[in-house]
Amino acid sequence: MKTAFKVTALLILAGIAFTACAPVKLLNGITPSGSFSKAKDISYGPIERQKLDIYKADKPRANAPVLVFIHGGSWSEGSKDIYKFLAEGFTSEGFDVIVPNYRLYPEAIYPQMIQDSAKAIAYAARQYPERALAVMGHSAGAYNALMATLNKEYLAGEGVDVCERVAGVISLAAPTGAYELKEEPYVTIFPDRFQNDDAPLAYADLSAPALFMMNGADDTTVGPKNAEELAAKVSARGGVAELKIYDGVNHIEAVQFLSRHFDGKATLKSDIIRFVDDLPKGGNFCR
Repeated sequence: MKTAFKVTALLILAGIAFTACAPVKLLNGITPSGSFSKAKDISYGPIERQKLDIYKADKPRANAPVLVFIHGGSWSEGSKDIYKFLAEGFTSEGFDVIVPNYRLYPEAIYPQMIQDSAKAIAYAARQYPERALAVMGHSAGAYNALMATLNKEYLAGEGVDVCERVAGVISLAAPTGAYELKEEPYVTIFPDRFQNDDAPLAYADLSAPALFMMNGADDTTVGPKNAEELAAKVSARGGVAELKIYDGVNHIEAVQFLSRHFDGKATLKSDIIRFVDDLPKGGNFCR
């Protein structure tokens, strides 16, 4: 009984930590490590922030894509180091997961965070030459993921053909250009304010891997209009863009609910796994 009470208390505190965008040490502390082996702080480039962690599933899913998860944090904060809970949510399902850092403001402004994300994705492609990739991101990281895959020049610059290596892209509450950026530091980070080719919506007319676009209906940080407009534009030109708007889910819960301790709160994780399982297994991934 004492153990159960302790775990329940920790879960409550972990939920508060998520709500306040505070470190998630408590949640990671109660997340088991029995489903993966971890290689930490692997350099994918010469800059200090160009490092990544690899969570390798102990019981791999046959022919499954490798998941590359790009963290959020308004392009000015965040770290790969707090995402054990998310990685374990997928290694326990048999997926290998790669979580990179990337340069943040004020060290970096557009497009350097995208260039770093593309470099990390290219590292994953070389690390797993026989496996397809599924690129996933949350918030600012989902923006990076979309830009690095919709605008194929980023990965081409790293020697990777998006259409040959990236089977799908999972966007968790990404800002896509549906709204102009009007506040600092975003105006400095993105001088064009998401009005030109610095936004994913500018590339929706190009062929691309299948997209899974989600938002929480209660997300007041990055509203559902972002996912809705990009999904509609991709679908209108004949691409594949699955759109999911989750009732009662806010911005932080879009990633929190991928933890084993919260995945019963919404169908998000199971929807992602189904989407990834249904991705084509080879050939040209762009449509």
